[in-house]
Amino acid sequence: MRSHLPNTKTKRRGPRRNRVATPAIRYWACALLVLFLALGLADAQTVVLHLKNGDRIAGKIVSQDTNRIVLTTSWAKEVAVPLSQIAQREGPSVSGGTTNQAPSVLTGAPVEVAGIPSTPKAATNRHWKVEARVGADFLYGAKDQEIYYARAKLTYQKPYAANPKQAFRNILDYSLDYGWTQIPGTPNNSSVVSANRMYASDKTDVDIGKKNWYVYDLAGGGYDQIRRIDVQYEVGPGLGYHLLTKSNLVVNTEGGLDYQAQYRSDQTTTKDLFLRAAEDVTWKPTSLITFTEKLELFPCVESSEYRARAEATVSYALWRHVSLNLSLLDIYDSQPAATVPHNDLQVHSSLGFTF
Repeated sequence: MRSHLPNTKTKRRGPRRNRVATPAIRYWACALLVLFLALGLADAQTVVLHLKNGDRIAGKIVSQDTNRIVLTTSWAKEVAVPLSQIAQREGPSVSGGTTNQAPSVLTGAPVEVAGIPSTPKAATNRHWKVEARVGADFLYGAKDQEIYYARAKLTYQKPYAANPKQAFRNILDYSLDYGWTQIPGTPNNSSVVSANRMYASDKTDVDIGKKNWYVYDLAGGGYDQIRRIDVQYEVGPGLGYHLLTKSNLVVNTEGGLDYQAQYRSDQTTTKDLFLRAAEDVTWKPTSLITFTEKLELFPCVESSEYRARAEATVSYALWRHVSLNLSLLDIYDSQPAATVPHNDLQVHSSLGFTF
């Protein structure tokens, strides 16, 4: 144990008041550091709710009242769980310990969790989520090139009151690319359009039954000047299955039909019925990094033609609602328009905003 009494054998290097103030400053700095660490650990703790139907929901508590608890999870922004459906709870209690029993089930009182006041509080009812990305790629050298990219996604999700793990979902997705490339050696260094495409899609999912099945219906349309598609659209229903729904990993598989039509600038038109096999993954390995991936395969029902669409994105959270994104999109068509290559690979870097 260190003594603060003056040492007669040590030469003083300054006024006595500095020697007394320094330990006090260090003490308060350490105390504040410990407090911040404790708050951070408390905020990172996850609560697991065991429902009476046998399901489990893991997430962080957003709010609570006398009727329900609202959690945020990796697969839903907010999930409202009625207290009457909770059988057990795993997570920190008010005193900092761990309890496996939900107090509201036994006594009818509000569930108290560390960091959440015991006073009943009205839960927010947010079912909407908006994501927007904007980016630009610049290349200056033998050929100058500029490409601008924008994407917006609007998601609506409403969990069922009887089973909060099941929900009705609708996703509206819109993307737009435009860019040009300068041709060296031409008069006034003229340029040509190197990207000009737009695509919008709308997909509705409805969870059914007591298992992980859901039905979906999707529709989409747009154009792509580089691939010589003046107008295109698709529509089709199908059946999906939630293969994994963990707190940091969600995997879905889907199968169905997809009718696609393309009106091309080479004076050709295609109208075909395709089978659709798809899968999508959302993985959050850390609190800052999110990886999403989606693959769709379209074999034609009446011919040997097939199409494919694959997309992957890595997002790094810069702030609470701001992220840095690197995306890859690959589109394949075994019978494209004349002079158009079969494969089209697009890479985008963008800044994302979530509301």
